[in-house]
Amino acid sequence: MPEADLHTHTTASDGRLSPSSLVRLAAGQGLAAVAICDHDTTDGLDEAIEEAQTVGIEVVPSVEINTDVGFTELHVLGYFIDHRNEVLRQALVFLRDARERRGRQMVAQLQRIGVPVTFEQVLHMSGGGAIGRPHVARALVSAGVAPDINQAFAKYLVRGAPGYVERVRFSAAEAVRLILESGGVPGIAHPAKIGNENLWIDLIPHGLRAIEVLHPDHSVTDVRRYQRAARKRGLLPTGGSDYHGPASGRLSVLGEPCVPLSWVDALRKSAI
Repeated sequence: MPEADLHTHTTASDGRLSPSSLVRLAAGQGLAAVAICDHDTTDGLDEAIEEAQTVGIEVVPSVEINTDVGFTELHVLGYFIDHRNEVLRQALVFLRDARERRGRQMVAQLQRIGVPVTFEQVLHMSGGGAIGRPHVARALVSAGVAPDINQAFAKYLVRGAPGYVERVRFSAAEAVRLILESGGVPGIAHPAKIGNENLWIDLIPHGLRAIEVLHPDHSVTDVRRYQRAARKRGLLPTGGSDYHGPASGRLSVLGEPCVPLSWVDALRKSAI
């Protein structure tokens, strides 16, 4: 039965494969559809959609907007967005610029404690995509400062560590509004990682329409909990691998988990 992966990332943000390479990989693995959900950018979507027409797979135009509520991160997914919508585009440009400023600040703080890393190395790791902490972590590994990405995060880049810098504050409710304005379906990503259930539940009155039920970080118990939550609260279920590509420091595999195409169709209808 044809299936879909509704959560992947490319080099447009912190993934390791180009949009076209990821689409070819998804088609080669027999997936019928794949959602490109790069962080705070839609820059990879045109390339992905063009490649999809060649290899015969559907690309669901999507985005993952990183937001904060207090000291808690909420990642808001947007499915079937109009990625050329000017309001959404301008907001993402603002967030991308903020990511670059944050990256520069992280490097400056690390340099002040004697860590031999430069912003040019971070830029190289980003490949021109939206800069994030994973690119700083990769630069630290490349410089020999940390043995792997996970340890680079743990020692230098988590909250309270010497290289950590707070993000520009962008509310989850604002992210939901932007996705709705672009004609998309807003959903909450990997809710089990949030901790406080009320934080995503509070987004439902703002227009939250979907919840990520299947995710590599969700246990069997989590999956059942969010299946019940979707039914109880009238939310569409989504799911995917959160794939970032090879050597990304993550253990996710493209298409594991994947979802039935009926979930994709339900999202498509909700976006109309």
